[in-house]
Amino acid sequence: MDKNLLMKLIGYPPIGKFALKMMKKNVLNPFRSPLKTVAEKQEKMLKKKFRILENTEIGRKLGAKDGIKLQKLSLTDYSFYEPFFSNPAPSTLMYPLENYERIRTSGTSGKEKWFMMPRSYISKAIIETTIPVVLLSSYDGEKITLEHGDTMYVNTAPRPFVGGVLATVAAGERGKPPIFSVVPNINLPFEDKVRYFIDNCDKIDVAVTQASIIVSQIMPALKKTIKMKGLFCSDTAIAEVYFNEITRCLGTSPKTAYSSTETLTCSIPSAQHPLGFFLDWRRGLFEFIPVKNGVIDESEVHGIDEVEVSGVYQTVFTSLETELTRYNTLNAIKCVAKGDDLLGIDCPIFKFHARLEKTIALHNFTRIGEDELITALRESQVQFVEFTTRTEVDEGLEYLTIYVETTEKRDKQEIRESIHKRLYYSDGDYKDLVDFYNYVPIRVALLPEGVFAKHLMGKVAAAAKVERIGMNDEEFGRLVQIAKSVDRSWKPT
Repeated sequence: MDKNLLMKLIGYPPIGKFALKMMKKNVLNPFRSPLKTVAEKQEKMLKKKFRILENTEIGRKLGAKDGIKLQKLSLTDYSFYEPFFSNPAPSTLMYPLENYERIRTSGTSGKEKWFMMPRSYISKAIIETTIPVVLLSSYDGEKITLEHGDTMYVNTAPRPFVGGVLATVAAGERGKPPIFSVVPNINLPFEDKVRYFIDNCDKIDVAVTQASIIVSQIMPALKKTIKMKGLFCSDTAIAEVYFNEITRCLGTSPKTAYSSTETLTCSIPSAQHPLGFFLDWRRGLFEFIPVKNGVIDESEVHGIDEVEVSGVYQTVFTSLETELTRYNTLNAIKCVAKGDDLLGIDCPIFKFHARLEKTIALHNFTRIGEDELITALRESQVQFVEFTTRTEVDEGLEYLTIYVETTEKRDKQEIRESIHKRLYYSDGDYKDLVDFYNYVPIRVALLPEGVFAKHLMGKVAAAAKVERIGMNDEEFGRLVQIAKSVDRSWKPT
């Protein structure tokens, strides 16, 4: 059945109630198939895609054609698609141009990007993946608790950002999404959306919002506990640090899933593993490149049946129905388990680990990536909320200054020495730098409690992520001002 027609039909309450009942009953069935069966289905979908793609400009540049093996194609990134998405033409894309939505990314990498996404595919992704994400956000360990007509609070940016596009496509011609009552108006200013939650918290059944907003704005204003059915948070780092506090205040634990503008929502929350998720094979074919000690080994590319628990992998995404092919997401995810006993599935369970697209160079001796810094912090037993970094020059020497918010009181010199030692003994280039210049190139600045939560509120129209490497001067200036407003005595170093 046409997905747009289906969205329209389930907007009628009798059909919507029946559809929801079936969704709750069958939501996990696609993930209980053997991996071999899943691979066969994906292969058929991929062949169909390549038969269409080979007749487009993107396909010809990529070298895609009927019968070619996926691994024969090169990895791609946004720069490959940018000319086609910036100036799309009928010969460029797989489907008629009028059937596409143009979606803007948050610009967290310093430059806004635009993607073209077929409207029919968006509708399909909403039905197959986004609605199950919401449903399983309300899983109480035994059952999905959401019911038809329940109130779902969504605090996301309007069009042309992906959350706004998903909401408006789901609303369709009727002007409101089916099955649930979605509040507030997506075009309200951010402050009004936060106020809506505070004023109507007892009427909200499930919320889709940032943990940073909950911690810095909602929890202090509520001054009470409430009982919600479900909560979905995209900013995993904040949700993980304040997991217990959020759970106590809202009566439900935060859940998350991997999603992005280019992949849409492509995973489902785990029930057993906090803030874990499993990938939806219907959205795309994923490949996994091992990341070991911050080094990406592109000579190895694994399938989902080859990932190992505790392994960290750079993810490569191939949509089974859109133009994106072997797209390097520049994100690393970590496998934390080989199944979810509560949901009765054997799929690998992942957690978001780090972004990999940026490194910090010091005197051209060494390049230090986000993944390497996270490892050093964790091995130093630093319980951090978030961090960002700056390269600073002092008397001709380059220093990597880590601006970090911790959940415990630690001496910054102790943290500095611990990180320095771990980098010195694990990174040969870093050791060469230290030995050549005879200095400690690490500095640490401790940020006051709550700074990153307040900082992320200002990025609500984006993807609620901290730029750990490469934060621009304007944004860093705002972070410093927030730190000073929280603690007037605070100084950067």
